[in-house]
Formats: sequence, structure tokens, C-alpha cells
Amino acid sequence: MLANKPRRQQRGFTLLEVMVAIAVFASLSLSAYQVLNGVQRSDEQSRDHNARLKAIQRMSVMMDNDFRQIVARKSRSQGEKPSDKYLMAGEYLLDSSSEGIVFTRLGWQNPQQMFPRGEVVRVGYRIVDDNLERVWFRYPDNVAGAEPLVREVLADVTELKFRFYSDKKWQDKWEQAGVLPQGIAVKMTLKDKGDIERVYLVPQSGLAKQNNEDDNQ
Repeated sequence: MLANKPRRQQRGFTLLEVMVAIAVFASLSLSAYQVLNGVQRSDEQSRDHNARLKAIQRMSVMMDNDFRQIVARKSRSQGEKPSDKYLMAGEYLLDSSSEGIVFTRLGWQNPQQMFPRGEVVRVGYRIVDDNLERVWFRYPDNVAGAEPLVREVLADVTELKFRFYSDKKWQDKWEQAGVLPQGIAVKMTLKDKGDIERVYLVPQSGLAKQNNEDDNQ
């Protein structure tokens, strides 16, 4: 008879080896999760940042269209006597929590009067609940009881300030009647972006045109 050969002992993993493997796997999983979470957060922040920039750009385009079409024109509000002030600005104007501004603008095309508004409208800007709002009336001369239309332009705006250029200097208030400033500086304070300032030159061509029309009436 052949002698029985000794059986090779089968050995498994020890408890220590299993615990080390689990620890390594957990460490790798945690690292992968942190990397993935960081990428997702970065992508979300990037989308939020881009959306915010687009909102600011839309606001800038809207304000550009209004301020660059400003015109010297008397306006009648609530059926009262026409005001001699072509532009009004000041603290709490239009129920603003900061400063507000109101003026008349041209150039809002309305072919064949398709829309219930004129091509000359009264517009304004204000801050309500940290939102920049555009306030406008369908016509520059409003009958008694006419309510303005309000559109939220930009969120998280805490302050709105204006300066006016005339006689080769800037001033914080505009109280002159029968005349427009030569330039208007608009400064907004955003919660996330800080201060944004835009400067507009008042179009003298529109001023001359409107004055000629008033003289011919």
C-alpha cells in the first residue's frame, strides 16, 4: 500500500485581513464620493453663477433700453395738472425701500396700435423686498385710478442710488423742472456681487425733438 500523502491545508482570510480589506475599500469609496460630490457641487455652482449673470445681463438690457430713450416731456398723473419735472428721483419714490426714479421714454414700437399702450410710456424703477422692479404706465398721461404694471427685474438687490450730471458736475439729487440732466448714474448693490454702476448719457436729439413738438402744439 502506498502511504497516505499529507493533505495540503486550505487556509482562508484571517479576520485581520478582512478588516484591512474593508477599511481600504471604505477609504476608496469615501474618496470617490468626495470627488463626485465636489464635481456635482461645482457644476451646480457653475449653473447658478451662469443663471445669475444672465439675469444681470437681462436687467442691463432692459435698463439700457429705457434710459437711452428718455425724453423731456411733461406728464399728467391721476388726472392732475401736468408736472413740470421731466424726471423725478428720490428716496421712497414709488414706495421704494431705497431710491426710486420715474421718467418718460420714447421708442417703444407699437405697430398699428396692436398692443394696449402707446409708443411713449412712463417708466420707473424701485426696490421692494430686495427685488429690483420696473414700474410702467401704458401711457404717459394717466387718468385717475390708473394702476401701473410691475415687473420684477432682478432679485437680491438691496440698494438703488442715482446721481445726475449737469453743469460739469455730479449731484445726488435732481429737483430741476423743465430740464433733464446730461447724464444719469445708476448704482445697485447686489447681495452676491456687490456694487454695479452704469452711466447713461441723456440723448440730446430726443430732447430737441420733443421740445420742437411742444412748441408746435
